[in-house]
Amino acid sequence: MKNVICKQERALKAKILVAIVLSFSFMMLFFGSEPLTPRILLFTGSLLVFGFGVSYKINKDFNNEKLFSVFGLVLYRAKLDLEFPDYISVFSGSFSLNNEWATVSALGTKERHEKIVVRFFTDNRKVTVYKTNTYNAAFEKARELSDLLSVEIYDTTKL
Repeated sequence: MKNVICKQERALKAKILVAIVLSFSFMMLFFGSEPLTPRILLFTGSLLVFGFGVSYKINKDFNNEKLFSVFGLVLYRAKLDLEFPDYISVFSGSFSLNNEWATVSALGTKERHEKIVVRFFTDNRKVTVYKTNTYNAAFEKARELSDLLSVEIYDTTKL
């Protein structure tokens, strides 16, 4: 194994708004009376936003990348600066996500969720590399990262 991909999640409100815009643009595509080109552009744009995702690619040589993709097809790669971890931690907690749609004041600016996360710890610093709702998925991702980097896992969910 040469790398591990850690897909990052989007805020729930962002998912809902994008799905609404995609549905609206789909209906406009077939039932709209406007010229066809703007309807196709609106639908294509909303489809691209719907499929957009960010992932962390952790490599064995620790030359890590942040991947920007649409429906799994990588469009852009950026260097991801992380410190090599002393250990990897799996634990549960309540986490907040910033809402990138904060200009709509009724939606609020943050949302909180209970998650199981995988973090890299170096001295007193931490970086969250993966969040999920299930313990098994988090522990499997931590085990893959541990095997890749030869770093110990601390599972604090069992304490």
